[in-house]
Amino acid sequence: MTRRTVPTTQELLAAWRAEAAAAADPAVADRLCERLGDRFRAATPPWDLVALAREAAAGTTAVLVLDGVRGPGVAAGLDDLGVTVVRHDGADPGELPYPERCVDVVVVRDRAFDAEEAARVLRPGGMLLVEERAVDDLRELHAVLGASVPHPRRRRDATTAALLDAGLHVARDEEWRGPVEVADVGALVAWLVAEPERAPADFSVDGYLNTLHYLHMRGPAWGQPLVFTQSRHLLVAERPL
Repeated sequence: MTRRTVPTTQELLAAWRAEAAAAADPAVADRLCERLGDRFRAATPPWDLVALAREAAAGTTAVLVLDGVRGPGVAAGLDDLGVTVVRHDGADPGELPYPERCVDVVVVRDRAFDAEEAARVLRPGGMLLVEERAVDDLRELHAVLGASVPHPRRRRDATTAALLDAGLHVARDEEWRGPVEVADVGALVAWLVAEPERAPADFSVDGYLNTLHYLHMRGPAWGQPLVFTQSRHLLVAERPL
C-alpha cells in the first residue's frame, strides 16, 4: 500500500505563493478557468449578459458599459457590432461625465452605479442591463475570511426601487444561486488574485495564511472540494419613449 505524502505548511505556502504570482499576470488571469481545469468548477447563471447586451445594442449607435470586472469584459463582446462602445472605469458611482440622452444601452456589471445618472444618459426607448452580486454572494467564503465583502452589493429590491424612482420600466427581474467547487486552496488563491473584486482588499497568501490553512484542512487535505454559493441578480429596465 502506497502511503500518501502529506505536504508541510511550508510546502503549501510555497505552492500558494506560486499560484498567486501566476494569477497576478493578466494574461494568465484572462484564461483562469482553462488553466485550472477541473480544479475549479463554477456554475453560470441561466442568462448571458454579453448576449443580452448584444441583442439590446443591435441596430443602435452607442453603448455605455460600467464593468466592475477586470479585463476586457462586456465591452469586448460588443466590439464587432459596429456601434460605439464606451467603457467607463471611473470609481465614483455618482455623476457620469456624459451628456443627457447620449446612448441607447447602458450595461452595468458588478459595480455601484447611480440609477438616476443611468436613466439620464439613456435615450428614450433605451435599455439598461444590470447584473449584480447579491448581498449573500459567496457568504460562506467571506464568513471564513472574516472580512467585509470586497465589492458593493445591493439588495435586488433596492436596485429595482432605484430604477423605478429614476423613471425606468423594469421589464425583467431575476435572481440566481449556484455552486462554485474549488478542488484545492491553490486554485482558490488563483481565483481570488485573478478576480480581486471577489477578495478582501488586503488579501494575500501570507496575510491570510492561517485562514488558508484552515480551509485546506476543511476539505482539500482529505480530497474533498471547497464549495461556495454564488448569488446574483439580473435587472433589465427601459426608458419610456
